[in-house]
Amino acid sequence: MDYSLLLSEFRRVVEFPDKEFLKLTPLIERIRVKKNEHLLKAGDISRKVYFVEEGCLRQYLINTNGEERNIYFKVECGWCSELESFLNNTPTELSIQALEDSQLLAINEKNWIYAVTHIPPFTMYFIRAQQQTNYMLKKRLGEATIETPEEKYIRFLQEEPQLLLRLPLFQIAAYLGITPETISRVRKKIGSK
Repeated sequence: MDYSLLLSEFRRVVEFPDKEFLKLTPLIERIRVKKNEHLLKAGDISRKVYFVEEGCLRQYLINTNGEERNIYFKVECGWCSELESFLNNTPTELSIQALEDSQLLAINEKNWIYAVTHIPPFTMYFIRAQQQTNYMLKKRLGEATIETPEEKYIRFLQEEPQLLLRLPLFQIAAYLGITPETISRVRKKIGSK
């Protein structure tokens, strides 16, 4: 099987020799999911970590008002998981859903533990990737508390322009923490400038 996209992603972050990568490939399974299919639902225990080869996933939660709030979207070369649940074998409050037909690489808990303990570049990659994720989430949380809806939308356009073409506006609104009506007004206002 071709794992070149995965290897490229690892090597973007750390040095990952071929001999170490060959130890990893038997631990991976390739899966396909259909649009709108859930990989994980709130209340489940996460059993796998996913790498997106093709498609788009979202991780989201449902707030106390019953509204869906997207935490993030993952497209090609992105990892999607609920590590808290996965590592601690506890139910999650988050859900993971395919927004497009998607092809994923998955690693289960047993294989993950083996990879972390026996393949040092894999471990280093995930330490660095987790640091990047933590930074991104803190940055996004800070921005969300001070930005206007218009500023949020403009930032989204600058940081994630490819997602605008792939996602319906209501999903983007749920990510930005604004209503679909507000995002329509913002788009109209920006378009008239």
